[in-house]
Amino acid sequence: MNLPEAKILIQFDGICILCSRTIQFILKADRRRKFLFQTLPDSSDNGIAESVIVHDGRTTYTHFDAILKIGKELGGVYRLIGILRIIPSKWRHSLYVWIARNRYRWFSVSQSCYIPSLKDKERFI
Repeated sequence: MNLPEAKILIQFDGICILCSRTIQFILKADRRRKFLFQTLPDSSDNGIAESVIVHDGRTTYTHFDAILKIGKELGGVYRLIGILRIIPSKWRHSLYVWIARNRYRWFSVSQSCYIPSLKDKERFI
């Protein structure tokens, strides 16, 4: 995937309310405007557990590793999420999949895909 220099792409489930609110949070926390965003195809009917995928131009991060990458790239206090690396990888993966599979039930879904504000629109692909 070709990304502009020093940009990181976050692909997310645009109808998932948890995912959309997380993207809103990242938009505010990303003071260096490092992240670009793109919605994933609708996964509400097929049970796909992917709710976030991160591409940095060289590597693709999925599951909990995507969350860890976002925290690292946001910097500052958000780097503390890296402490979760002490949890064994298998457990982190299981936790991510459990939350991803239940996100619609717990947080509901939006009737339409997330729509960014006018000031953030250029950060969406």
